[in-house]
Amino acid sequence: MPGRSGGVVALAGRECRMTSAALTRLRVPYVIAHADEVAPQPLRFVRRPLGGLRLAYDDPRRGDMAHGVLRVRVLTTRRGAPQWRKLNTLRQWRCMERLRCQVCGKAATDPDTGRIPWIMTETAFREIPGDSTGGLTSAPPTCWACVPEALATCPQLGISSTVCTVARAEPAAVLADMFTPGPGRRAIPTGERSVEVNLKDEVSIPRALATQLIVRVEDMRPLNVA
Repeated sequence: MPGRSGGVVALAGRECRMTSAALTRLRVPYVIAHADEVAPQPLRFVRRPLGGLRLAYDDPRRGDMAHGVLRVRVLTTRRGAPQWRKLNTLRQWRCMERLRCQVCGKAATDPDTGRIPWIMTETAFREIPGDSTGGLTSAPPTCWACVPEALATCPQLGISSTVCTVARAEPAAVLADMFTPGPGRRAIPTGERSVEVNLKDEVSIPRALATQLIVRVEDMRPLNVA
């Protein structure tokens, strides 16, 4: 939670207390949302070809759907004040799918080893029972060049984070706000926000408005970072 004298930085999916002075000096990470990128759109439920209803926008556009789930619409202008507690959905999605660094937006994969550096935290990582070297995370990777900056900027990362490399990352779930059909099939919020929904959940996915992509990482190898 943000302190009264500062704000919150969502580096590596971890909320970190920062003073107002520190925020003015901080480079705004690539994935952070900006105030003028909000693009609210009316939602409704429509009939699916094979029966049942699914969530949709009143004016469907190419790119609304990804991995079978409706994504929240946002702009990618990076204009307006940084919203330190929020991630831009499209940029977060791009980092997860294309393995880009959440701080600078460039390729995160180490060209020498082919492995991907990642900062895992308690708030953005979940273990999978029976999988000792993998797990689920909503935090994008961080390239080697930006790891020191991320750790130095967010003191909490030094307390509860692990720097590691992973071999692969595959889309597995989303964080989403949930809706239910109302009169005239208008979409009514259920009050469930930031719910983890598996991409294979055929019951929940049609009612979900995704805000972040969750990936399953494999072959994690923790590192010692001085």
